[in-house]
Amino acid sequence: MKHQEKPEIVIRGGSIAEVLSLSLAIPEFEQPHGDTAYAERLKSNPHLILVAEYGGKLVGFKVGYATDDKTFYSWMGGVLPAFRRNGIAGILAEVQTDWAKKSGYEKLVFKTRNIHSDMIRFGLKRGFMITELIKRTKPEDHRIIMEKKI
Repeated sequence: MKHQEKPEIVIRGGSIAEVLSLSLAIPEFEQPHGDTAYAERLKSNPHLILVAEYGGKLVGFKVGYATDDKTFYSWMGGVLPAFRRNGIAGILAEVQTDWAKKSGYEKLVFKTRNIHSDMIRFGLKRGFMITELIKRTKPEDHRIIMEKKI
């Protein structure tokens, strides 16, 4: 039996169109943002759009933007379900963190929902701390704000 090598993971700059196509295939995004929302958030802010390719197939993304001179907000990101557990989200996060640090930002911030426990664990494993809870009617909809110094 021959050992099969894993496909190469390539992280590169991406487009809003690529992010939109991936967003539609990520089940956690019940109502994915459209191109207008992306354009509005990114137009007047320094930003970074990353996409991940796995074996030549577009499988994940990470989009963030500056909220001020010291803070970079990791706004949206995800990996297609069939390609999870391959380290893709972690590599996207590392590339974004490195870019933000080299660009002079001092902290990274992201927001998730209480129901997304995998995302909360993902942040905690990468040194993020929970800094705020925004309560909603149902506990699973509470927003969790996480941040870390970089």
